[in-house]
Amino acid sequence: MASKIIPNVKGTRDFYPDDWAYQKWLSGKFLEVGRLFGFEEYEGSLLEHQDLYLGKSSEEIVNQQTFTLKDRDDRDLVLRPELTPSLARMVASREGQLAFPIRWQSYGQFFRYERPQRGRGRAFFQWNVDLLGADSPVADAEILSLACATLKTLDLTPDHVTLRLNDRQAAESLLRETLGIRDDLIPAVFGLIDRVDKMDPEKFKAALAEAGLGDTQASELQDILQSKSPIVSDWLTEIMAHLSKAGVESYIQLDPRIVRGFDYYTRTVFEAWAKTSLRRALFGGGRYDNLTLQVGGKRQIPGVGFAVGDMALTELLKEVEKMPDAHPTEVRVLVTVFAEDLLDTSSHVAATLRRAGIPTELYLSPKHKLDRQFKHADKKAIRYVVVLGPDEAAADKASLKDLRTGDQVTLAVGELADRISQN
Repeated sequence: MASKIIPNVKGTRDFYPDDWAYQKWLSGKFLEVGRLFGFEEYEGSLLEHQDLYLGKSSEEIVNQQTFTLKDRDDRDLVLRPELTPSLARMVASREGQLAFPIRWQSYGQFFRYERPQRGRGRAFFQWNVDLLGADSPVADAEILSLACATLKTLDLTPDHVTLRLNDRQAAESLLRETLGIRDDLIPAVFGLIDRVDKMDPEKFKAALAEAGLGDTQASELQDILQSKSPIVSDWLTEIMAHLSKAGVESYIQLDPRIVRGFDYYTRTVFEAWAKTSLRRALFGGGRYDNLTLQVGGKRQIPGVGFAVGDMALTELLKEVEKMPDAHPTEVRVLVTVFAEDLLDTSSHVAATLRRAGIPTELYLSPKHKLDRQFKHADKKAIRYVVVLGPDEAAADKASLKDLRTGDQVTLAVGELADRISQN
């Protein structure tokens, strides 16, 4: 009796060659835009100590969404749910050796134990972009300009996506000074504002009351959030001026409901939201000025950045029909094997083509007839087929057939690479 196939873990994905070709295309687009803005690639560890996230990431992520394990010394570890704390740890570890400001980018895999749904899984890829060492709104505008440039590169317009922007410091002042909300209640209120789009008004108001707000405070806060009246600050005004000069302001919408759920954000916060039927956040980011101190650094190093997960963005690209025609690395040539005694000759020709930098597959079953080998090439969309019969082999020649055009020529083996490269 055949063994039962064990399925992949819930919320994870397998990437067959066509799927992986898309991932390579997407990461290539991300990293290319990052390089245009001067960002260098780096990578952090998949495994981190749980303490790295305590009091820094959102409470929901730390307590409910991390994949946890213990090492042999009974220390609590997690599979990384995000990269910013790892980045802060890396920068703090070498803060005396780095030339600031630094511009770093990374594309890697992350893990969160949450309910799998459209555009969200438990294992996903994410592009992280961060600028550390500059506390000017110009740096924030640079990051936002990069985010807009990325959308343009993916052929996503302001009709598809809006970048919703806010000043968390100004929002905190509004809660404290205008609404009279106590400082100790503000973190909980921010957590509720971050989820306001997912809650009906009555449930939101009840949650505010449970968090300690009075009826008047709750009603006034709801009015502010429902009106979407932007929170005005000198910081945001300067950012918007730079974005206007960069020609990307059409993507931007000031929105008081954007506060972000991560505890480490200190000022600028933003989220990219789909305007199609998908209607969800695609990615987000903001300014974090204290994180290197929180992970043990000796001095404050201001930072700003964002992270883009692959799954939600892919759903949007599908919806607006912007998915690329991505294919696996193309094998350009199949070298057939005419007969078993010519296998070594065919193998030599394949090696010659590979040395010339041409992706080449050698057929591995010499007992199969040529028509079956040609069908194999056609099924894999391989354009060229090389045939070496006894006569060609004796003359150090080969027949080259172009399956796209049907043309066939006989050439010296040494001429094959040049002929194929010409096309």
